[in-house]
Amino acid sequence: MMNYTCDHYLDAAKTAQRLPSDYALAKMLGIRPSAISNYRMGRSNFDEETAIKVARLIGISPAEIFAAMQIQRAKSEEVRKVWEDVLEKISKGFRWLALPANACGVFSPQV
Repeated sequence: MMNYTCDHYLDAAKTAQRLPSDYALAKMLGIRPSAISNYRMGRSNFDEETAIKVARLIGISPAEIFAAMQIQRAKSEEVRKVWEDVLEKISKGFRWLALPANACGVFSPQV
């Protein structure tokens, strides 16, 4: 299973936006730098609004981050497995939706 943590998505957002620091990322997301630190340290997970903002910066579906946050919050292995299955289906689903568009010459950054 891939690393679907806040840290992973924050790094992806910084890279996608070519930001030099977590401070710059916090500013772009409209949150405090201490919130970035809490996400990176695993003390908290994204709320829905932050997940949507991060997804837009990366160019992915917010549904992926929603599912990833549920994986992080899961208290049992059974619940975690259900969310991992959901995340896998979301990822495959968006790839399949994008294939016809890409075949027609339409670029889709969500894949």
